[in-house]
Amino acid sequence: MKTTTMAITIAAAMGFLMIAATKASSKDFTIAGQTISAGAESDINYVTGVEEWEWTATPYAAFTTSVGVGLSVETKIDMRELDEEIFQGLDWAAEYAVSGVTLYTEVSSDRDWEFGDITVGAKVKF
Repeated sequence: MKTTTMAITIAAAMGFLMIAATKASSKDFTIAGQTISAGAESDINYVTGVEEWEWTATPYAAFTTSVGVGLSVETKIDMRELDEEIFQGLDWAAEYAVSGVTLYTEVSSDRDWEFGDITVGAKVKF
């Protein structure tokens, strides 16, 4: 393959990937200071070490209260394996931010609704 052709192919692929890896759609509803968000994210990437394409869709829903408590749930769907069982479980998260510190907890459930270990922590931005 000529260098020019390869450069054009790579540029076109990178442009497509840049578009495909953005949020597919999202919507926020604010009611009495509470925000409900719903949407999805699509991620398409190529892993050079194993020479494999990956495409993941992540639908999500979130609820944020007027005092800053956030609750969210999301799931990952492997778009290249749609002929198999696509539901792998849900990832649940809760967080509360105050004065530059975010307290959070996370837990995941599998397709049988059994929950794994709970993660509790704090994030600091400086």
